Amino acid sequence: MIQLESLRQTADEMLSGIHAGEELKRRVLFEAQAVEKLPQVADEMLSGLTKTPALRHRILVAYERKTRTGRRMEPVRVSHITFARMAPVMSMALVLILVIGMGAFGGLSSGGVTVNAPMAGISSYASGTAATDGVPEFVSLFAGESANPPLICINGRYYRMMTAPSAVSSALLDSPLAEVQTYTEEPSLASPAGIFSNVVKTGTPIYTIAGLSSKTAVAAEVDGAMRLFQRVSYAGSATLGTEMFQDTMNVVGQVAALELSGVGVITDEAVANDVLMYMLTEFATYAGADAADATQSLTIYLDNGLTLQLLVQDDVCYGCGAWSCPGFTESFRAEMAQ
Repeated sequence: MIQLESLRQTADEMLSGIHAGEELKRRVLFEAQAVEKLPQVADEMLSGLTKTPALRHRILVAYERKTRTGRRMEPVRVSHITFARMAPVMSMALVLILVIGMGAFGGLSSGGVTVNAPMAGISSYASGTAATDGVPEFVSLFAGESANPPLICINGRYYRMMTAPSAVSSALLDSPLAEVQTYTEEPSLASPAGIFSNVVKTGTPIYTIAGLSSKTAVAAEVDGAMRLFQRVSYAGSATLGTEMFQDTMNVVGQVAALELSGVGVITDEAVANDVLMYMLTEFATYAGADAADATQSLTIYLDNGLTLQLLVQDDVCYGCGAWSCPGFTESFRAEMAQ
């Protein structure tokens, strides 16, 4: 483990041959004394934190964003140094000490936390009749329960009709994406070519939704009402080509709330988007096209009023394919405890 003494040695090597005035020396000495107090400060700041996948994920997200936006630094040759040029060295030392103080999460205290009840005021389609403890129950928003639920197929991409909302506002409709070429109730829906439906009539336009990728959801008229269709797996077909989770559920930045049945509701948009949905987007791995008998649902409330859903079983999310994201449920619970 890197200690302060090794940092001093590294600093000596980096700063050797550099001439500084008395004022700079005094400032360096002051900063060095502050650095020596950092372990104590870190212990005080980190006391009470609990080691959880959510905490680890927050740190990984912060690190990744920092590295993505960081500028490329070119080496600079100098014969003398200013305090401003020493700032990166001290920043590096601060980061090292904070990381060391966290001890790869092993040194965090395991103090108890209190889980807050789900926040009220959200218009929840998925929770149905909540249990007596206020935790939302599992209710699927996907229409149809047979082997051939109400679907649209657009050249190998399948979309399943949702029970909620009962109608999509015309203000949310973007440009027409295609028209249904064939209306059929036969198993030919499994054909990857063409534009088919077993619920939308031939010649009916299929619309993209403003702000949403057409790989995530579309809308089409059914029995006089504009209905929402979400991208799903069907007949062993899920993603196409190089598609990933973020292609089939491209909603980060648009989530107003998340509801995990059996756990609760998160209405903090920053947590919903930047922690939990970002976690799925960046770390979920493809586990196949087949669905499973899930016991939980992750309902995704968008800021435009629409609702999407993933079925969940043992940290595997099912929508357009099965996506494994170990620690997701635990992270959701941890965020509920904040």
